[in-house]
Amino acid sequence: MGKFSKGILFGALVGGVGGLLFAPRSGKATRQKFVDELEDWSDLKEDFTDKLDQFKESAQALQAAADMYIEPFIDGINQDVENFMFQVEPRVEQIQEQVEKIQSELPDMPLED
Repeated sequence: MGKFSKGILFGALVGGVGGLLFAPRSGKATRQKFVDELEDWSDLKEDFTDKLDQFKESAQALQAAADMYIEPFIDGINQDVENFMFQVEPRVEQIQEQVEKIQSELPDMPLED
């Protein structure tokens, strides 16, 4: 449990005890108030637990969706890159051949500084 959660729990307990000790009510009214507060805290805990369970389920569903879509997406991108390289390599070779041909056919020209 994190320090923050422990601090909240400790603060709630100290506040509850302090409220009971210094309450300007009769013992019966104070006990009823204490019972009501415990019920409220119990309801809050149940709500928090339910929300946490829903969050976990959502996170698991998100992970499952990511597992289902990300790997095929990456595979598709890799396939596209491979296809692109397959199409580009012959063209690059043709360009290099043309550059070499042009260089060989040009007379040696002195470079000007």
